Amino acid sequence: MYRPLTIFCAIFVCSSFALSISKENDIKVIVDVIQSFNKPSDVISNLCWINTTKKKLTISLNEANNPRSIKFVSVLHDNDLVYPEKIIFLIDVSCKETKEFLNEAASRKYFGRPHRWFIINRPANEVRVPLEIDNMHMLPDSEVYVMQLINNSYSINLIYKIQPNREWIIENYGNWSTENGLTISRHAKEALVMRRRNLARASIVTSMVINDNGSFADLEVLQYKQIDSLGKCGYHQLTPLYEFMNASRELIITDQWGHRVNGTWDGMVGQLADGRAEIAGAILFITKERMQIVEYMSHPMESEFKFLFREPPLSYQNNLYLLPFHASVWCCIGSFVLVLIVAVYISAYWEAKKVADEKHKGDDTTVLVPTISDVTVFVMCAISQQGSNVELKGMLGRFMMLILFLVFLFLYTAYSASIVVLLQASSNQIRTLTDLLNSKLELGVEDTPYNRYWFMSEKEPIRRAIYEKKIAPSGSKPNFFDLTEGILQLQKKPFAFNCNLGVAYKVMERYFYEHEKCGLQEISYLQDNNPWQAIKKGSPYREIFKIGLLRNAEFGLNDRTNRIMFSKKPVCSVRGGSFVSVSLVDCYPILLLLLYGMILGVMLLLVEILHHRKILNTRPCGVGNGQRLLVDTTPRSELSDNEVL
Repeated sequence: MYRPLTIFCAIFVCSSFALSISKENDIKVIVDVIQSFNKPSDVISNLCWINTTKKKLTISLNEANNPRSIKFVSVLHDNDLVYPEKIIFLIDVSCKETKEFLNEAASRKYFGRPHRWFIINRPANEVRVPLEIDNMHMLPDSEVYVMQLINNSYSINLIYKIQPNREWIIENYGNWSTENGLTISRHAKEALVMRRRNLARASIVTSMVINDNGSFADLEVLQYKQIDSLGKCGYHQLTPLYEFMNASRELIITDQWGHRVNGTWDGMVGQLADGRAEIAGAILFITKERMQIVEYMSHPMESEFKFLFREPPLSYQNNLYLLPFHASVWCCIGSFVLVLIVAVYISAYWEAKKVADEKHKGDDTTVLVPTISDVTVFVMCAISQQGSNVELKGMLGRFMMLILFLVFLFLYTAYSASIVVLLQASSNQIRTLTDLLNSKLELGVEDTPYNRYWFMSEKEPIRRAIYEKKIAPSGSKPNFFDLTEGILQLQKKPFAFNCNLGVAYKVMERYFYEHEKCGLQEISYLQDNNPWQAIKKGSPYREIFKIGLLRNAEFGLNDRTNRIMFSKKPVCSVRGGSFVSVSLVDCYPILLLLLYGMILGVMLLLVEILHHRKILNTRPCGVGNGQRLLVDTTPRSELSDNEVL
């Protein structure tokens, strides 16, 4: 009667002892694997173990070298994931609540980077994926460790899928036994992303921007590099990345880079946001809104979008006829002219008085009359090297005339030489957007979707004024041009063209003469002028993309593509090699002076006419126009009788 009970008790004790030993080994395996990560870890555990076993696990983790903590939970809470890069989820598939816990974690996308998982699988004769996670998506960015007892040792493996519809891939991390402890495999010592970069020709979708129907056929040939240059450049820069991943490329085409329209994203960014594409086939500008739905990986090209223009003639910015002399020189010349007018007036007055004393007044009409107006006209004739029909007759006057004409001869020669040089000179005063706005240059923009969006949506006052006053003034057609058309306008006239500089310089090589490549200036319109390569936010291939793109940059593959697609700023080698005709703008100040002089002359004529009429109205009656009233002042006593009569 007691024998069966004794046997049952013995079996129960033996099984309990064996189970206790098994759990102790499980704890040792867990601690050794976590310790092999060599970094602080916070364990979130969902286990159905007894409290004694849990306590042993807690004590063992606390005794490890690096700081580690453990928290036993039955339900996931976001406040437990303060530092997700430190989290390790620990579960046992033999527990009943495990399935629900895994489903909750999958719905929150906790199987991806940076979370780590440690799953205790049921003992078996071979390595198997737990049935509880067989239908879940653990892609290349996941880090899921599965511990399984096989015979008398533990096998620790990493499991993942290249794509949701692919088979499981099992990587051996190491083995654990009571004799040897944890032995990490040689393959596992390599970086995780490098072990998983082989995607076995899996199809990775790339979203590409194409605006011309013929560009798709020209992707490999590159016959027309200036058309859809960014898309073609992105295509060739991503080719080494696909080779690095051993993946197949699938292209989806759009004609927009992507902007928010009525709360939704269109174009390439929209395809990345809704998961249709994994990586962008063209570079993107960084914006606050885009950073919420895409991730920026690398800066593959120094492609700059700026206003490009040739230095305009100096007359577009300055009055050429004031530049030959410094302001102080002009002041000295003005003072000298005033002194000469006074000196010549005194000399003319002295000569007129001397002639009057000699009773020869009015005999010589070539003598300078001592009036301010006549003297001023005489000095102006000397300044302009025109000569005069009157002169000073005395020795002092002749000497003053010699000095006057000689001084202004040298000044006139220096002034004329400077004007000739300045007419051929260019201005380098346009350096900012404000200078560009206030200049006489015409402005144009390359007709691309991103240029139209950025210029139309700009809010900054100066940039907004450039668009409204220079590019799209009210009542006229906006100045959006084809790239070649804009470059040709840049060649023919003072014109600033906002475009992709690398492509613009490529077109210049075809159309510009060598001397026309001199004096090229650039002004940035966009506040952030550095485009980046973007991928889908939360992509399972993020780290592979990152390593591959950095590899392209380090190996010079991006630079090679950039040199093929774009050109550097041309070197000026023959500045001043051609003749530049004088334009109407160069003569504008002189024409304006002529116009003002004519207006002043007409006004003076009217004043003289009014003054003359006023004099006529004040004369005594009986005296007609053109008659002279003679008054004889001879005393009556000196007249004869006939003269009196």
